Amino acid sequence: MDKVVEQTMAATALQQMNVWEEKYYDITELFLLNDELLATVPAAADPDAQLALLEPLLEAVGESAEVLTDEYIALCEGDPIRKKSAKGRVEGALRKVYTAMQEFSARTRDARNAAHAVVKKIKRQLEHVVTHFLDFMTLSLDRIMQKSDVDTLKERHANIALMLHQLGQGGAK
Repeated sequence: MDKVVEQTMAATALQQMNVWEEKYYDITELFLLNDELLATVPAAADPDAQLALLEPLLEAVGESAEVLTDEYIALCEGDPIRKKSAKGRVEGALRKVYTAMQEFSARTRDARNAAHAVVKKIKRQLEHVVTHFLDFMTLSLDRIMQKSDVDTLKERHANIALMLHQLGQGGAK
């Protein structure tokens, strides 16, 4: 009987590790999307202007992806010391990307730019990343993203809408 319990526990642990690994790859997808953003530079009418336009966003996504992957690994490992500081670091990294995307959109509002499609992909990927971190901690979404982004997140992820309602973050502001 003990052997069956051990095998069941090992199978459960392996299954959890596989889930965490998939979620980790969702976070590292931000690096690939950053490469996709950079790939819009040579195709632009003015590559130097495109690079200058994208540089703050590229930097924000790259730096934030580093922080998010590092924090996610620490949370999966159950590091209690890191868990205390993780919330601030995760929220800061997410806020940095959302702010950079907003600034990029404001600068390119009236222009066609191939990077717009990639920015949309980054935004969708960030939604997945947020849901993965919500498995470990409560995030103050209103400090990370604009209300319209929170509303979109709630529409796409019913479990987040319920959680925010329970935490008192779900009401209209």
